[in-house]
Amino acid sequence: MASYRGIILVLLINFFYHTMNQMFVPTLPLYITQLGGGEVVVGVLVGLLSLGAVVAKVYFGKVATRRSNLLVLRVGLVVATLVLLLYLPFWGFGFLALVRLLQSIGLAGFITGGQGLLADYSKPTNRGLLFGVFAAMIGLGMMVGPIFGSYLMENFGFPTLFVGASAVVGVAALLSFLIADEPQEDDLKRADYEPHPPWQNRNLLIISASMLFAATVQGATMSMLTLHALQVGITSSALFFALFAIMFTVGGAVSGHLSDQWGRGALVVPGFISLIIGLVSLASLQGMTTLIIGGLCTGLGLGFVNAVLLAMVPDFSKNPVDMANDLAFFSNAFDAGVVLGSLGLGWVAARSFNVFWLVVAGLTSFGLVFFVRYNPEKQQLKMETVQKG
Repeated sequence: MASYRGIILVLLINFFYHTMNQMFVPTLPLYITQLGGGEVVVGVLVGLLSLGAVVAKVYFGKVATRRSNLLVLRVGLVVATLVLLLYLPFWGFGFLALVRLLQSIGLAGFITGGQGLLADYSKPTNRGLLFGVFAAMIGLGMMVGPIFGSYLMENFGFPTLFVGASAVVGVAALLSFLIADEPQEDDLKRADYEPHPPWQNRNLLIISASMLFAATVQGATMSMLTLHALQVGITSSALFFALFAIMFTVGGAVSGHLSDQWGRGALVVPGFISLIIGLVSLASLQGMTTLIIGGLCTGLGLGFVNAVLLAMVPDFSKNPVDMANDLAFFSNAFDAGVVLGSLGLGWVAARSFNVFWLVVAGLTSFGLVFFVRYNPEKQQLKMETVQKG
């Protein structure tokens, strides 16, 4: 019973955190441009959140392994709650960049602790289902967050938006203190335990690299979709983000559950294909039709890829106690993809949005080819066949 309570609380925390995070998707680019920042500044400030989290998760992964996933989760959520209040004064883009970096510490703690806890609660037979629901809760946050954030911004202004976002993640922080137990793998978790270096796990590297290329879509849409839509005369990008969120939710829930029965790799390929179709549609964005196709396909594709690859990480961890550290490494790959899709390619968007989406589609296509070539499940099957022979 205690484990079910822990799972439910982790899923609720995931929803509230991502609701807060998504409140900034349609509003932050507008806030920055209103203050005089261009496409490059938008790309940098959006990407800094993930860039800072990459560094912080290296530390939090080790803390989660040696001490507690729950401790890391609570620290991340408390930091996230407090740092959002620093958006209230605007003391220049340099200060705003610092706030984004501080916010990344909260993001790193939340992701490392939350995913680590869920991995501890899961078993190989239900791991896809649990991580699929976990991804679906992200999708629900994607639905609620942009609408709520836009409502606060349009009706009450940016200060209310920032306070409201702090309140939402504050609920997640309070819920984390209701988690009373944390599964332990015998006596493996101890202060002097040194996690296996993730880069020595070939399968983890393959899974993470595949996620990196897929995650460029997240960074690209978060930073540039709203600005591209305005350029072609679409005054509100809310429909795109709503459709993206709905399909991300459906894709995560369905693919996670099916991957427990059909195998993980069987669901990753169609996810990549859907992503590519959506990006090609955005490259030809002219009106609502292409916007809708782009939102549906990119949301469904990323929902599939994210949920299934996330579930694959614990499957290929060398030791159960390493799962939190491995998940942190995988999450860093996701964030690196977000940075590449926003900060890294912002200069392309400044010249041509159409070319920008085609470049992201090219990176995603490479991710598909890479995964098909080095799929860990396929490699494992070959090894087992050789051993039996």
